[in-house]
Amino acid sequence: MDVWIDTDPSIGVPLHEADDGFALIQAFHSPELHLRGISTTYGNAGLATTTRITREMAARFGGPAGINDTHVFPGAASAHDLGKPTAATEALRAALAERPLTYLALAPLTNLATFLTLHPEAARRIERVIFVGGRTPGVRFRAGRWNPYEFTDGNFHKDNAAAAILLAVGSPLTLVSVECALQLLLTPRELTRLGREGGDPGCYLATKARLWMNLWCFCFAVPGAAIFDCFAILAATHPYLLASEKRYAQISPATHHDQVPTPRQIHLMASREPPTSGERAVTFCSEPLSEAREVILARLLGATG
Repeated sequence: MDVWIDTDPSIGVPLHEADDGFALIQAFHSPELHLRGISTTYGNAGLATTTRITREMAARFGGPAGINDTHVFPGAASAHDLGKPTAATEALRAALAERPLTYLALAPLTNLATFLTLHPEAARRIERVIFVGGRTPGVRFRAGRWNPYEFTDGNFHKDNAAAAILLAVGSPLTLVSVECALQLLLTPRELTRLGREGGDPGCYLATKARLWMNLWCFCFAVPGAAIFDCFAILAATHPYLLASEKRYAQISPATHHDQVPTPRQIHLMASREPPTSGERAVTFCSEPLSEAREVILARLLGATG
């Protein structure tokens, strides 16, 4: 499968998420994927930071996928860059001119929506978009029995206007929800195993992500940390390891009709109800199957089988 990854890694930055770093290592070790390029954006950190980390990881660990730092292209620095051409949008245009690909969106959708706006004729060459976002109506994003903290649909909320542009185009769309990822947490013991058995990539992950792991375990009172973006890679390489179904997505205010919703009150809802008006058919991933943990860990450890 020819793929393009759009990402916002902040692994190693104190008090920031580390899951994009795990997803990149997983992708580098996935022979099912032909990685055509990587674009960076804001999200977990600023564009300069996400680009620096991505280039470092591509240079050090991208060899198995034929990737190095020259395959990394910076994109939007904020949601205000929606519609502005960048190195990322132009590199994606060039890649699609060669042949179609699947787009793995692990970050806010600003880069992709900008591309769709500037090059609508090329949109049909995107065979599928796999996006880490979307939610089931009525489901709250919580991990652990006693954890009061509710996670947000961050990639969507940081640029819901970009999500609206994506819903308006015809490319098949898979939503890998936060609720799916919260059902399979990477444990401290597994992180230690990566450092011990995973070679240089595993040692990098274990070292850079230790503080992140501790924050999840102690601040959220849960037995591990969520590797959200790894499930988008899994949806590309092993889709049968994620329970999925056809749903109907729309951007929906979660307020009464006489109120003006704030950005955090607007949601990308994926309903099982038959469409009425404005909904878009999507594939919605709701739950990892038991074998998913073994496959993700194997790829992080460097196994390609």
